[in-house]
Amino acid sequence: MFSKKKGYNINGDFFLCNLQEPFLDKLLVKFLNNNININVAVAVNSVLIQRSEWKKKKICFNDKIEVVRPFNGG
Repeated sequence: MFSKKKGYNINGDFFLCNLQEPFLDKLLVKFLNNNININVAVAVNSVLIQRSEWKKKKICFNDKIEVVRPFNGG
């Protein structure tokens, strides 16, 4: 019997991650390699989530999560 790998759709790619608690802040800690203090904007299912809400935002395996960072240039 095959077991389905647990992960999340982040920026259009599958990110393998098994969370004890399915909250956005926990996922971002793993996705950003514990560098949670960098400036990023996060949207879940095309809705921007404020940083103050990351700890309260529950996520599901079928959610579409976008993480963007500002960069210099033009």
